[in-house]
Amino acid sequence: MKNRRVGTISMAIVLIGFGILIFIAQINELSAAELAIKFWPSILVLLGGEILWFSFKEKKENEGIIIRYDVFSVFIVMIILFVNILIYGLVETGVMTVIKSRVASQTFNYELPFEEYSVEDGIEKIIIDGPRYSEFTVRTSKSNKITTSGFINITTDNKENAEKLLNENHISINKSGNIMYITFKDKSDYYQYNLRDLNIIIPDNKEVEINGGNDLDLIVDSLDNNLIVDNINRLKIRINEKLNVKVETTANNEEELRGNVKWNTTQIGSENFPKYKGELIYGDGNNILKILNCYDIAVDGI
Repeated sequence: MKNRRVGTISMAIVLIGFGILIFIAQINELSAAELAIKFWPSILVLLGGEILWFSFKEKKENEGIIIRYDVFSVFIVMIILFVNILIYGLVETGVMTVIKSRVASQTFNYELPFEEYSVEDGIEKIIIDGPRYSEFTVRTSKSNKITTSGFINITTDNKENAEKLLNENHISINKSGNIMYITFKDKSDYYQYNLRDLNIIIPDNKEVEINGGNDLDLIVDSLDNNLIVDNINRLKIRINEKLNVKVETTANNEEELRGNVKWNTTQIGSENFPKYKGELIYGDGNNILKILNCYDIAVDGI
C-alpha cells in the first residue's frame, strides 16, 4: 500500500503563482491585490485537480494507493483562499474603494472665503444648524448682514480633488418665507471635511435659534431680540453687562453653571431627581437668551 499526500503540490503552485503575480505587479505597476482577486478561483481548480489526479492514478495503477491529505498544505491553501474571498467581498460591497481612498488620502488646509449676506427687513428669524464636529463662534452685531469666515481641512487622495471640493458650498445660507437657515457641510461618503475656527456674525435685531453643534463660543455684544441656544456640548458665552438681557437655563447641578457671573439658582424637580434653574438679569431683562439641553455652560460678563 502506498500513501499519496494531497495538497502539497497545490500549495507549491499557489505560492509560486502568488510570487509571480506580485513580481508582475511590481514591474507593470499593477495592483497585486486586484490580480489575486481575479485569479483566486484557480486555487480551487488546483486542489480539486490534484485530488482527481491521484484518484485516477490509483485506479489506473491498481496498487491500492491510500490518499491522505497534507493538512498543513491544505490549511495554507485555504487561508490564502479565504483571504482572497474576503478581499473580493470588500471589493463587491464597495468597502475596498473606501479603504483605498483612505490609505492614499492626504489632508489639505485652506482658508474659507469671507462671505457677506444681506438680511432683508422681512426676515424675522435666523436658524443656525451648528456643525457637528467643529468649534464655531457666533457674534451679534448692529449690522443687517450675516458674515461668515473660517478654515477647512479636506482629506482626499490628491490636491486637484481637494481644490475641486473647496469650491463647494461648505456654509449654506438659504431663505424660506421669513426665516433664514445657516447650515454646514461636514462630511461626504469618501472625503472628510473638517471645518475649524468658524466665525459667524449675525444681526442683533432678529430672533435667532442656534441648534446643535460641538463647541460654541457666543459673543453677545448687542441684542435687540430673543436668542435660543439648544443642544450644544460645550457652551461659552461672553455677554455685555450693559444690555437688557435675561439669561435662562436649567442644569442637573449647580456646578454646571460656571463663569465670572453670579447665577441666581432655584432648585426645581423632585427631591430624588433635582434640577436647578439658573438666571442672570441685566438691565430690564427685556430680551431673553434661553439655553436648552447644554451640558457645560460658562457665562462671562464684560
